[in-house]
Amino acid sequence: MAKKIHPTVRALLDEIEEYRARAGIDKTNFGLAVINDGHFIRRMEAGRVPKLHTIDRVRAYIAARSKAVRRA
Repeated sequence: MAKKIHPTVRALLDEIEEYRARAGIDKTNFGLAVINDGHFIRRMEAGRVPKLHTIDRVRAYIAARSKAVRRA
């Protein structure tokens, strides 16, 4: 049986996936760049809910780099 993913985590995973597709970065390197954890995305996909400050950190990373990614 698949692990149920919290709606907030699902939304964050969707944001991450959209960014990763534009930036051309894989799951491991994204996690390493943002929070120094290469398994970050896989853990969320398995049902783990990150702390609020981690979610804020991920969204800040994406926001700060999205303008540069769009220009490329």
